[in-house]
Amino acid sequence: VLTHGELDNGAGKARLNLFRHLHEIQSGHTSSISREILGFDKHGRMFNYENHSIESILDCSSKIVTFIDLAGSQKYLKTTVFGLTGHCPDYAALVVNSKQGLVGTFREHLGLTVALRVLSFVCITKIDGTAPATVRRCRTQIEGILRGPAVRRPAYVVTSLSEAEEAALQIRERTPVFMVSAVTGDNLSLLHHFLSRLQPVLSKEARTEALQAAPRFSVDGVLTLTGQGTIVTGLTTKGTIREEDTLLLGPFEDETYEEVTVASIQCNRLPRRLAKCGQSVSLGFRKLERTPRKGMILQSPTYESYCVKEFTAEIYILQHTSSSKLKKGFEATVFIDSIRQTVEILHMEREITTGQKAKVKLKFVQYPDLISVGARLFFRNGRTKGMGTVTDITKIPSAVNRTRADVTLPAIEMIE
Repeated sequence: VLTHGELDNGAGKARLNLFRHLHEIQSGHTSSISREILGFDKHGRMFNYENHSIESILDCSSKIVTFIDLAGSQKYLKTTVFGLTGHCPDYAALVVNSKQGLVGTFREHLGLTVALRVLSFVCITKIDGTAPATVRRCRTQIEGILRGPAVRRPAYVVTSLSEAEEAALQIRERTPVFMVSAVTGDNLSLLHHFLSRLQPVLSKEARTEALQAAPRFSVDGVLTLTGQGTIVTGLTTKGTIREEDTLLLGPFEDETYEEVTVASIQCNRLPRRLAKCGQSVSLGFRKLERTPRKGMILQSPTYESYCVKEFTAEIYILQHTSSSKLKKGFEATVFIDSIRQTVEILHMEREITTGQKAKVKLKFVQYPDLISVGARLFFRNGRTKGMGTVTDITKIPSAVNRTRADVTLPAIEMIE
């Protein structure tokens, strides 16, 4: 509705613009990650797909808001977690159906944003077809959760343009709450104004420092084209990547990196000559000797080439339903940036359960990856969930395979 300027018909017509798979259309549930953009000029005027192409939006806008659509269903929770950890969003919009109230995954998704330190705001939808008393009850429940000890960011219900602007400025202290309708368009103008006033989480100095650093790219998707080669998609986390740049891709299973040359770049479905820090892009290479995987890093040769198999983290258990405590040998799926892999507890200072924390030594079960001290992590195994921070790593020096071929491959946008 926001990016296409098209109101819904009450039966989910607007969401068809985001769906990629037939089962999503049939079930009405998102199962994959998709992106769309919305532009604003310096006066706050909005540009979307209603009357503009992607090229026009990029040309006319001084500010681009990128929406990353994640799954709301419990069935696709791992996709949602991967989107929050791998795509590093500045903010998260939590959408609540006013007719159903808090019967879905709102609490769990709110807990994820708190655990991963992603600032959030709430949109209560379908207010046009819901009794006012039901809407008020839903809002009251949300307000109670937001001011609770787990969040401590009280709700700020936005009812005017001035309040929308104030909400954008105070989002670190209070959680903006919008009550909207995608059918009638009620209060969507408040949401537009709020988005036009939101600022990046990182300070201008931090963004400048990251832009001036040597390039580093986090791989979150891989597409292999028969007879042509491999495309990777992901987030440029540092510096600027240019066509014909020589970078190191890895680590591979044998703890090595491969030297590769960037042949082409696409961003927002358009060819580009470079990719700057903070942009999600797809990269095409001169022919690769080996196929990359999700979670790999593409970085400048000036960075130290190493990988990590074992590391230490300070973890906190958010939920553990088993009668036994977490102990040595426990395995779970860990999410660190774009990495999603099974880890095993090798050692821990004490056995723990819900609400407790401990320092543990972990091991990647499948293959080595590249992580750094200070990285945030989230792990889950069934109904057991926890969060933590990497406090120490055991570096394994990595060799570099410098074999290259000279076959040029164009980058394309990947569809999952």
